Amino acid sequence: MKEKKQSKLHFSQDKVNLFLALCAIIISAASFYATFLQANAAEKQVKAATWPWMQFVSGNANMEKRSQEITFTLKNSGAGPALVKYLKYTYQGKEYYDVYDFITACCFDIKAYETALQELQKKSPKVNFFREFGWITTSFAQNALVPPGGSISLLALEKTKYNEKFWQILDKKRFKVKAEVCYCSILENCYISNGKGDTQEVEMCPAIVESKPIVKTTPVETKKAAK
Repeated sequence: MKEKKQSKLHFSQDKVNLFLALCAIIISAASFYATFLQANAAEKQVKAATWPWMQFVSGNANMEKRSQEITFTLKNSGAGPALVKYLKYTYQGKEYYDVYDFITACCFDIKAYETALQELQKKSPKVNFFREFGWITTSFAQNALVPPGGSISLLALEKTKYNEKFWQILDKKRFKVKAEVCYCSILENCYISNGKGDTQEVEMCPAIVESKPIVKTTPVETKKAAK
């Protein structure tokens, strides 16, 4: 009888040991899962704190200068800096990485316009024809770093009595252009955006053919402008 009680007691101790072992495993698993959730939440917090959000905006008025001016602007409305990999314009199904090519396709021959102004400038070097007639100032977006709250002025064309026809054409056509920008955060998280708020995270920005920077970005400076 005594041996039977000892055997039963020994069996009960094994069950207790097994129960304690299972509890230890469950506690360890729960602790690991809690640590995972905490690390995941911290990663999301850091990602959100460094998330850039690029927007493409166009307008036809400069409130600071109180003038009629067509502008294309790339803004970073996010919380972190954005490294722009490329900016692509699409007009009537065709893609353009150079804003000059887009303007020539949609509106007027900007190269011919530039050549005509250069010829006038040579004949009358004291007159700033680029300023008087109205020239397009531009910036190159590729590989630009845009801080949070910062922006890039991609294009600006102020209206004058000489370029009114061209200005009105571009003002109408700007509503038909679509922009696509691919950019990355400082954590190397990359995104493709249509510039209007629709953003998709991608593994990396697709490679594009290197675009040449636009040489002329500011009007020619002269000592005396035409009255």
